Amino acid sequence: MSVARQGYLQFIHASELPPSLVVITGREHLLAEEVLKRLLDAALPDESLRQLNLDTLDALEVEDFAVLGEKAAALPFLAERRVVVVRNVIELRNDDRMELRDALPHVDEHAVLIIDDSGEPKPQRGKAPKDKVSSADFAAGQRALIVDTALSESERERYIEEYAQTLDVTVDVGARRYLAAFESVYEIRNALERLALIGKRVTRAAAEEYVRPPGDPKLWDLGNAVGRSAMDSALLLAREIVDRPGDETGPLIWLAGDAQIVWELAHGATPNSWAAATGQSPFRAIKLWDFAKRRSPQLARDNVRLTMKALEDSLTGKRVPEQALDEVIIRLCSQK
Repeated sequence: MSVARQGYLQFIHASELPPSLVVITGREHLLAEEVLKRLLDAALPDESLRQLNLDTLDALEVEDFAVLGEKAAALPFLAERRVVVVRNVIELRNDDRMELRDALPHVDEHAVLIIDDSGEPKPQRGKAPKDKVSSADFAAGQRALIVDTALSESERERYIEEYAQTLDVTVDVGARRYLAAFESVYEIRNALERLALIGKRVTRAAAEEYVRPPGDPKLWDLGNAVGRSAMDSALLLAREIVDRPGDETGPLIWLAGDAQIVWELAHGATPNSWAAATGQSPFRAIKLWDFAKRRSPQLARDNVRLTMKALEDSLTGKRVPEQALDEVIIRLCSQK
């Protein structure tokens, strides 16, 4: 028996009828709902007949999974197929997942059995089980389809474009890059729906403003100005941030942090890999992505040394902090 595997986007754009066994996996429960709707539309297009030909079971409430065989064996009434859906499988303990796996019947062509194993896995207590049941194990031995709702970064960008069409808005390429850094479809939808209230076009600037992390927004703006080599704007922002002696430390720390991120990006890191390694939001690295592409690894390393030396000298009294900050801004903005 063959088991096919499709990603969410591939499945949504496919036109063939589903096989008799479908397993929905991946943590994106919102996309799992769309997959389930598409499956029901394909198997039972006449909604008036669904009440007679659709059984939905909560895996947490089923006492004996042998009931699945009975329900799948029942013939459809005035329809071509009968559908049995098992929800909340992801919430089962591994012992219960083993029972479900072992109880799954061979499903004939007149029926569709859908195992919804989507969502965040339930944490297991104690030692990891030797026979850990994965989503793929539910499909073993039958002609089945596994639909994975997890989206890669490039798939999230494509999803953003398609979901934006449902909102009748367009999203610039730079904006898609920012929004694709969100780790869940819920966050992506929420961002797009809010940005759609502003206008019919979501620009990079609007997306950047939306994802800007908490803290002093002028530090974020200072980093942007330096990244654009906008020296006059950067120096002006530095003056606005520094209200009294000693305030220079904040901008110096920020620019040193930016330089470190650029160095890591120039050496092959991506915004998401940097975020995973540091536990920080990827948005700051996304902001610096284009800047890093214009810097060689050696120049990026020199900039780390430049900013760290200026910060150290200002903290130890070797340099006047205001002069150290101005020099860093001027030298960074003067690079081509």
